[in-house]
Amino acid sequence: MKVDKDRIVFLGTGGGQNVMFTQARKTGGIYIKMDGTEFIIDPGPGSLVYAQQLKLKPEKWDGILLSHLHPDHCTDANALIDGIKNPILIAEEHCLVPSDDYYPCVSNYHQKKAKTYKAVDGSEFKIKPLNIKATKADHYAPPVGFRIEGTKTICYAGDGTYYKGQEKNYDGCDILILNVLVPKGKIALLRKHMSVDEAIKLINRIEKKPKLVIIQHFSFWMLRSGLQLQIKAIRDATGVKAIAAKDFMEVELDTLKTRELKA
Repeated sequence: MKVDKDRIVFLGTGGGQNVMFTQARKTGGIYIKMDGTEFIIDPGPGSLVYAQQLKLKPEKWDGILLSHLHPDHCTDANALIDGIKNPILIAEEHCLVPSDDYYPCVSNYHQKKAKTYKAVDGSEFKIKPLNIKATKADHYAPPVGFRIEGTKTICYAGDGTYYKGQEKNYDGCDILILNVLVPKGKIALLRKHMSVDEAIKLINRIEKKPKLVIIQHFSFWMLRSGLQLQIKAIRDATGVKAIAAKDFMEVELDTLKTRELKA
């Protein structure tokens, strides 16, 4: 797989405070290169370090997308803005503006260094030729997902549980990335993250199914429940090709072939 091809690289597949703190799975976010455009989604702890280790040349990236302000999604945003030349920042609005309950995760200084846009449900943006739409997500902190359209369509649902009508946001995606923290048949005490059962419901309700579903952002609960068992349950229930992401996994957009990169 040639590095000049359009691709996704997972700089971390862990989610939630416990996995983030232990780094049982890395938490560096999702690097995407498509149509001459390079950017990162949700650069949590380690994003800059891992990008440098993998020689992804973050100084040449075009921008950063932030789905919400939790630390496992945003802590390296300021550091990346410092090094990227003329960065574009598209961030859920609470990442940028203080409120009674939340404090911005991107400093005023760094907001001014970037070309900064507030993302709310339905808002649309461009990074070079790519069209990016913020989509509704249902989490306990204000979130968005992203639909990224170019020669391929990549959809990232972000954190949160399934809600009625969510499938409309992801109709016709080539690749659908889901943050899944609750194993099949289990119910979390607090409904704040997607379960395998909800992922199945979402996929089955999408009219034009994705060519590939990738689950990631794993909790210890998911890791201890056997990721291959969880993936098999999704495949069997939906008939859709699905894989569990690994740290430093690369997906070639044209072929959907995967490989693991070495730092």
